[in-house]
Amino acid sequence: MEDEARKEFIRNVFNTVCEQYGTGSLRFFENAASHLPDLLNLRGDEHLLDIATGTGLASTQFASLLPEGQVTGIDLSEGMLEKAQQRANALNLTNINFQQMDMTNMQLPEEHFDIINASFGVFFVEDMEKLVQHVASRLKPGGHFITTHFAEGSMAPMQDLIIDRLQQYGVDVPEISWAQLDNESSNRELYETAGFRNIRHERNQVGYLFSDAKDWWDVVWWAGYRGFVNQVPEQLAEQFKQEHLDEINELANEEGIFFNVEVIHTIGEKV
Repeated sequence: MEDEARKEFIRNVFNTVCEQYGTGSLRFFENAASHLPDLLNLRGDEHLLDIATGTGLASTQFASLLPEGQVTGIDLSEGMLEKAQQRANALNLTNINFQQMDMTNMQLPEEHFDIINASFGVFFVEDMEKLVQHVASRLKPGGHFITTHFAEGSMAPMQDLIIDRLQQYGVDVPEISWAQLDNESSNRELYETAGFRNIRHERNQVGYLFSDAKDWWDVVWWAGYRGFVNQVPEQLAEQFKQEHLDEINELANEEGIFFNVEVIHTIGEKV
C-alpha cells in the first residue's frame, strides 16, 4: 500500500472506531498508559508531545501530572482527537491542546519538547528509523522519548485465529507491523539509530479475563482489526463472525478467557 493510501486507511479506520476505543474490552490501552509516569522523574513543568495520541489516554495522564507544564497531542484522526478533547474537558485539564497532524511531518518547533511519548504508534509507519530521527529533532538535548509496544505473544492466540479466519474469507491481511518491535533488542536498535542513550525497558502485563468471546469481538470491532473485517463480503459477514466467536469460546476455562496483553515500554535520552 502506498504511503498516502496507507495513512488514509489508518485515518478512516480510527475515525470509525473512536467511539469505543480504549474503553471496555480495550481498556488495556489505559492500563498501559497508567505505567508511563513511573518511567520519568517529572518536575511538573515539562513540555510534552504525545504523538498518535488517539483518544488522549496517555496525554491526559501526563497533563494531570504537569500543573506548570504543557501537553500537545497530535493524531491523523479527527474523530480520535474529538474524543481526546472531550476527555480533557471532563478532567478539567487546561494545559493540553490537540492538533490534527501527521507524525512523520510535524509542523512543530525543533528542540522544543522535554518529553515525547508514542504509545502504540511508531509501528504504523513503514520507515520507523526516519520517524524516530524526526522525533529526536523535536526534543531538547537531554529530553526523553518513550514508546510502548506490544511484546511478543501479545493477543495470542486470538490474533492468529482471526488472521487465519480472515484469510480463509479472502481478505489480504498484511504482516502485523508491531511484530517488528515486540522485543527489547529491536526497540534498543531503533533508538540507537537516532542517537539516543541511557536506553532502558520495562515490561508490564496489562491484560485481563474476558467473560466470553463477545468481549474479544469488541476488541476486533473497536480497534484496527475492523478495517480488515469490513472487507469480508457482506453476505458472509455474520457467518464469519459466528465461526470466529465459536473458535474463541473454545479457549475458555472455568474462569473465562485470558486476554494476554504484555507491553514493552522503552525510554531513551537525547544526547
